[in-house]
Amino acid sequence: MTLRILLTAAVLTSSLAQAQTTIFNIPALPPKSSAATPTTPAPTPTTPAPATPTTGTTLPMTNPMLNTAHSANLNGPGSLRAGQATTWTFTLTNQGEQAINLQHGACDVRFEVLDAAGKVVRVNPTNTVCTMQLVITDVAPGETMDVQDIRWDGRDSAGKALPAGEYTIRAVFSGAGVRIMAEEFPVTIEN
Repeated sequence: MTLRILLTAAVLTSSLAQAQTTIFNIPALPPKSSAATPTTPAPTPTTPAPATPTTGTTLPMTNPMLNTAHSANLNGPGSLRAGQATTWTFTLTNQGEQAINLQHGACDVRFEVLDAAGKVVRVNPTNTVCTMQLVITDVAPGETMDVQDIRWDGRDSAGKALPAGEYTIRAVFSGAGVRIMAEEFPVTIEN
């Protein structure tokens, strides 16, 4: 090989190496000072379903509601201490006569937290890292299945511990071309 070809190969290789993304340089969470604040509420459908939020939301609302009879809930503790990560499970009950088959991503259940006045204090993060895992959730008529877990530590969008009081967790599944709203879940932050 000539010196010119070797130099060209070295320059191209170093440029490609710098452009690669690894697990060490992907930002996992937004910087604490750049918490996203919703500016306008998502549009509401003309015939809202019972679980459609009545206040502004940061949750994804673009997919149509699942048209099979169902109920969705969060299951978990009714209280937590600020700073203590707690897990709730998004469950789906099939109340129809046909099976519900969902092929979705590992991060398709999203949630936000509202204070007692109905203000969103922990927004749905939009720039998180998620695996490209395919999850298959099949719910036969009359069955209840766990869809995904969510975790919250009693902190607001900026990472500050919220004061003791009553809050509401609002969660939505938005994947597989459908949207499923869970019943709002009341939770108490204790000191």
